[in-house]
Amino acid sequence: MKFSIVQKSLLDGLQKVSGVVPSKSPTPVLENILFELGEKELQITGTDLEVSVTTRVLPKRIERTGAVAVPARVLTEMIRSLPDIPIEFELDDNNRIAITTDQGFYKVSGISKDNYPEIASLKDDHTVRIKNEKLLRMLTKTIFAVSADELRPALMGVFIQLMGDEFRMVATDGHRLSKILDKNFPPIETPIKMIVPPKAVQIALKHLTEEGTTELRMDDRGLSLAFGNTTLFTRLVEGQYPDYERVIPRDNQKTLTVNKSLLLSTVKRVSLFSSALTHQVRFSLSEGKLAVFSEDADMGGEAREELGVEYHEEPMEIGYNAQYLMDILRHVDTEDAVFSLKSPINAALVSPAQQEEDEDFLMLIMPIKLSA
Repeated sequence: MKFSIVQKSLLDGLQKVSGVVPSKSPTPVLENILFELGEKELQITGTDLEVSVTTRVLPKRIERTGAVAVPARVLTEMIRSLPDIPIEFELDDNNRIAITTDQGFYKVSGISKDNYPEIASLKDDHTVRIKNEKLLRMLTKTIFAVSADELRPALMGVFIQLMGDEFRMVATDGHRLSKILDKNFPPIETPIKMIVPPKAVQIALKHLTEEGTTELRMDDRGLSLAFGNTTLFTRLVEGQYPDYERVIPRDNQKTLTVNKSLLLSTVKRVSLFSSALTHQVRFSLSEGKLAVFSEDADMGGEAREELGVEYHEEPMEIGYNAQYLMDILRHVDTEDAVFSLKSPINAALVSPAQQEEDEDFLMLIMPIKLSA
């Protein structure tokens, strides 16, 4: 293998795959990235066996094709520190890579492609396409609510459903839930459902910032997302996702409308004085007014603020985990947030004051028992 490539092009490819490469692994070969040089392009791959990213870059000149796995951290950091100059790569028969620039010479030991794990492929797959902007929005609106509880593995991912002309995503950790629907998706004949691990979602988000369309291919084992010259493959989370519709209340008739930014900053300040164990803030609702307060009996701290709101029901006091509440408020992208309530012991629904066209977005937060 022998080729020449400019620094900027190579660094761009390395950065796209390096996020999936583990810094330390019980399988050391996974700490490498695979170079596969063909007649026209260089294919770069990184994997942790569950998630893989492959991207293609164009060398300046190709003299001899070949393949080798190279240490990801050393190579990426070295290339990042170089200016945008041509770089020469040459592989010898002992999998040693000589890297030459106008500024210096470097040599690194590689690993034979034969020892690098084979990237899984899809079979009997379904294919759909979605605009990057829409996919970015839907993933962003759900990933924050994914569970980290290994005792409930089915909740450790974003649940994706395609049925009819509806594309929906859901995530929940048992304390909060987020559900977003695209109600005008191109119809599909066969319903599809899958649980996508959070690492794959986080990597996908980095590739969705540009305009364009992403191709999703899927089967019962995995999902691939193709954005331009880059393809992400992920294995799916195994297990049956719970019937989340059962926990979404249908009879929350009491409505609280509040300025999202004011409430978020209020909760942020007041929660500084809450218990380090419960992170509880208390809502005290009355006609046209919301009082938010917290108390830490152990440390002797307390705080209280009042806001003008739109609320015309009987007085009510509800406790919430401040961190969960702030996470939800950050994902409301209208000036006002609307809380649909029933009682201090029932889940609240939170939604933007106005929905996007052809979209239905709601979040749920469970209350916590009020401190005495």
